[in-house]
Amino acid sequence: MTLSRLALVAALTSTLALAGCSSAQLESPPQDMATSYLAEESSLDSSAVDTGSGEASQAKNIEEPGVITTGYLSLIVDAPSASADALTEIVTQAGGRISSRSDYSPVDFGSPSAYLEVRIPYDGLDALVTAISELGVVQESSINTYDVSLQKVDLDARLEVLQSAKDRLATLLEQAETISDVVAIETALADRQAELDSLTAQREYLSDQTLFATISVNLSTPAGAMPTESEGFVDGLMRGWASILAFLAGTVVWAGILLPWLGVAAVATGIILVIRRIRRRST
Repeated sequence: MTLSRLALVAALTSTLALAGCSSAQLESPPQDMATSYLAEESSLDSSAVDTGSGEASQAKNIEEPGVITTGYLSLIVDAPSASADALTEIVTQAGGRISSRSDYSPVDFGSPSAYLEVRIPYDGLDALVTAISELGVVQESSINTYDVSLQKVDLDARLEVLQSAKDRLATLLEQAETISDVVAIETALADRQAELDSLTAQREYLSDQTLFATISVNLSTPAGAMPTESEGFVDGLMRGWASILAFLAGTVVWAGILLPWLGVAAVATGIILVIRRIRRRST
């Protein structure tokens, strides 16, 4: 009985050992297959992202011009402020916008003027420049272009690479099993996201610069023109009263300036009189 029991225990032990080895061998191939499948899926996803973003980049480059357009326009007009209002309406109706505007309206001396920086859609630049030129007499006009097509291609390529890297890191984050792996992947993912946001902002700014031309417009009156409006009796009376107050204020100021000198003159005069009296007595 003892021998038979020992033989049975040995047989069971050997059977369990063989079952464990076979189960380990059966479990290892699926893990390798899963790893290879995930790697293949990741590569397919990244290639799909690259293809899609590449097509989107090509479509974007087709729609957007590859140059930045700037210009300057100087006009002689009768009323700069009114002409600036008309110019603003022309630009806004065409889909553009006013980046900045400054009006100079002197009261007594100088000529009124206005300065505007307008953003005009690139596809309507010629028509809008012609419409703006009709507001007055053109004194100076210039249009300049700067090619940025290579910068666009470079930014698009870098954006595609960063987006693919971000997607792969996101996949690895889902597969991470340890805390150290999670921390390392999240740090790398945050860095990629920051770079992606920065490049995206640069790309959007470049698109805005190419889609809208920047034109500086200077509006001025003819040389020697006086910017005066019709004034009535009340305005003249107010100006007269203001001139009287200015005269009185100036008189007070000059009195304050001369008062110390009057004291000095009085002292000098007194000394001279004393000297004359002394001379008279001595004679």
